[in-house]
Amino acid sequence: MSKKLGRRRVLHGMIGGAAVSVGLPYFDCLFNNHGTALAQTGAFPARFGTWFWGCGMNPARWVPTTEGSGYDLPPELAQGIDGFQDRVSVLTGFDTPLNGETNHPHYAPPTVTLAGQAPTSPTDVPRSTFDVEIANIIGASTRFRVLDVTADGQGSAWSAQSAGTPSPAESSPIALYQRVFGTGFQVGGDEPFVPDPAVMVRKSVLSSVIDQTKALESELGSHDRQRLDQYFTSIRQLENQLDVLLREPPDLPACFMPNEPGGENLAQEITQVIDTHNLFVDLLTIALACDQTRVFNINLWRIFTDVRFEGESTGYHRLTHDEFVDPALGYQPLSQRFVIKAMDAWRYLLTQLDSIQEGDNTLLDNTAVFAHSGTEFPKDHGTKNIPMLIAGSAGGRLNTGLHVRGAGSSTSRAALTLQQAFGVPVVTWGDRNIQTSSPIGELVP
Repeated sequence: MSKKLGRRRVLHGMIGGAAVSVGLPYFDCLFNNHGTALAQTGAFPARFGTWFWGCGMNPARWVPTTEGSGYDLPPELAQGIDGFQDRVSVLTGFDTPLNGETNHPHYAPPTVTLAGQAPTSPTDVPRSTFDVEIANIIGASTRFRVLDVTADGQGSAWSAQSAGTPSPAESSPIALYQRVFGTGFQVGGDEPFVPDPAVMVRKSVLSSVIDQTKALESELGSHDRQRLDQYFTSIRQLENQLDVLLREPPDLPACFMPNEPGGENLAQEITQVIDTHNLFVDLLTIALACDQTRVFNINLWRIFTDVRFEGESTGYHRLTHDEFVDPALGYQPLSQRFVIKAMDAWRYLLTQLDSIQEGDNTLLDNTAVFAHSGTEFPKDHGTKNIPMLIAGSAGGRLNTGLHVRGAGSSTSRAALTLQQAFGVPVVTWGDRNIQTSSPIGELVP
């Protein structure tokens, strides 16, 4: 192994007068003979993420009936975690006390879960969220302390830096690509310069670092060269997908400009939302694998979501209010389609994280992703039995594959457990009735 090859080595290039950078994955040559520890710096870094989906689930189709390991998989839950069950813990029966504040539907529960305080209004940001506390511990040495994205183009991050300061979120995969690969410096000038994403995507950042790539390959063994090729292939495939978003529709004889659709927002069509989410996941996976960030937040769709199926005028949130519960099925059949789509998106995230090998484990094993929603059964707008999932062990910091019932205790216990797992020096979390000093013991190794 060349002594010049370090864990933080980055390839630099130029596109359109702007500097771009390409981070590198972890190579075998950075490890000891067992492939379990970095030769220079110790173990793989632990990563953390949150994942939010609005409008909850159908309890009878999502909540397991058995506890502990080997829990059963009702159909909606199975859609999201079948095949990953031993690495996903399901948390049910946890509530969000409001300390006498009004229940602001859909908004109050996730605020309590993440911030440990009840909001006083539907826009109140009472304090920093616990993902920020974790980022302050594990994200300080990375290029991006945290990356926030929202897939439906309408929402914002649930993350908050401090009271009244919600974190901005990227709503465009192209903009995120630009942030991850563009360094923002112009050659021969003092003013910051943002590279044109269209130029970056169509030329490919990889073409700008080709000479460095060849030099790097000479320093790597055969397996690491294969890993580098796979990594670059995944970047190019992602750029091809982004390029489609930048192109105008083809000029076909049968193509014509339709009438303006009267307020239609294409970003709310379910297929586009899921495609956008998956592009975000692909980009975040690269950013995590190359240690550009160790903390991320994904908002699949917002709390009062208008996401809808093609050809339908009623969005998901409105549908949960208007649709009757089918007495034979025991749930709302049109609404439950969105839960299935949400769980499909969750499975895609797990699959992509699990596709990156890191020593004997995968990126998923070295990450803990906390998934949560804003209510249980959406028609009820309740604050009890908030669905939560934790995928991955963050490098052995958490036990996995368990169903844990909270027996009415606060969701703040999950926040406390995760913070302590990542080394945040906190012994209690939350305000008044929300406050807890009891982590979820089943998850603590």
